[in-house]
This record gives sequence, structure tokens and C-alpha cells, in this order.
Amino acid sequence: MSDTDYPVGSVATTVRIIEALNELGEASITEISERTGVTNSSVYKHLDTLRSLGYVRKNGTRYFLSLRFLGIGNRVREHRELIQVAKPVVDSLSSTAGAVTNLVIFEHNYGVYAYRATNGATGTNSYLPVVGERVHLHVTAGGKAILSQMDWEAVTEIIDSVGLPKMTDKTIDSRAELKRELRSIRDRGLAFERGEHLPSVQCVAAPITTAEGPIGSISVSGSIDQMSGKKLEEDLAGLVISAANEIELELFTD
Repeated sequence: MSDTDYPVGSVATTVRIIEALNELGEASITEISERTGVTNSSVYKHLDTLRSLGYVRKNGTRYFLSLRFLGIGNRVREHRELIQVAKPVVDSLSSTAGAVTNLVIFEHNYGVYAYRATNGATGTNSYLPVVGERVHLHVTAGGKAILSQMDWEAVTEIIDSVGLPKMTDKTIDSRAELKRELRSIRDRGLAFERGEHLPSVQCVAAPITTAEGPIGSISVSGSIDQMSGKKLEEDLAGLVISAANEIELELFTD
């Protein structure tokens, strides 16, 4: 889809440039132009406008996103009721499990890592998507937990929109296999991830649902050495389900 397909094409171009700069970390005008397909002169005009508004920094010929985005992101995160309610639960679960714990929110057909507690855990945390990053739902335990609470027609619409990319040799990339997996997750109330997104990471997650349907999930992640067998499938599983139930009860009470 080209920028002319959007009501205000110039805004879409600005967003593409921001996203490219976010992915690159820092970049020159030419590098952004190559990444986005936008001409150098147009990239310069958009960057110069963003810089004048305080959203972009420049050092020599290199451009960076400014911390102004961090302030906006923090305010968005703080205003989301689910995050407000889930944060202490995620912190507590991470402390009890002694592992990385994530809150994933369903948004625009993806899962977004909205909050994370590490309890000092290292290693696995450095390989996980950063907070704020979105991932395909079918590749993570948190995402599959969310999908399991939808009817198959809704799941199909998501697949038609974003696909079923294969991230590792263990990723489910068949609709029939995914349908069977989601049915099993719905029955047990838990989703497991065994190297489907990152080869060395395993995870267990439970969905967070309201009367309107699934809104997110809570998960515990770790390396294969840290999480396997009884610890993953029984000990942590029970803790994750209890945490999801606590969040749902708090949302319902509110």
C-alpha cells in the first residue's frame, strides 16, 4: 500500500521515517531513504521538521530519535488500565518465579510487550523483544494464549492480515496445526512456547480475558536450561494461571 492510499500521505511518510530510524538506531538521510524508498530531499524535510519539534536529534550527518518519544510512550503505558492493574501482579510473579515475566497486550493483530519484570534475571532477557515491540501472535506463548480465546474466524482474519511467518524450525506455520494447538491451549488454559520464536527460549503463558474477549496475556520466560519438565509444565504453569486470574478479577471488580 502506498502513502497515497492514506487520507494524509505525508503523515504516513513521516511515520515510515520514524519507524525506519527506530529500527536502525541511528542513520544518515541516505540510509533512511534506502530503507523507506522515500527520496533524500523528502527524508531531509521530514527529519528537519521532526528535529524542530524535538522528536529527532542530529549529530553531524547522523539522526537519532529523541527521548521525547519515551515520554509519550510512558504516558500511553500508564493510561492503559490493564497495565496499571497488571504491573504489581507481574512484579510479584517475577519475584516468585525468579524469572522474566511479561505482560503482552493484543493490539492491531499483534502482541505488544507492554510491561516486563526481570527480578534480576539475566541472559534470556537480553534476547527477548524490548518493551514496546510487537510480535506475531503465533510464535510466542503469550500470543498463542490470546489467539486461543478467539473463534477460528477471527484467528483466520489475523492470519490473512499478517501471515504466519516461520521464525525458527519449531514455529507453527500451518493453519491446520495452529488450529489444533489453539484448541489444546483453550482446553488447558495454558500456552507453551518451546523455541518457536527464539531457539533458546521456553515460555508458559495464560490469557487475560474480559467479557469482550482476550485483551492480553501474562507469561514467564527463560532458557531451555532454566525452564523445562515439571518446572515449566506444572510449577510455573500454576503460578501463571493464578496471576492471570488475579488480573481478571481486579479488572472485573473495577
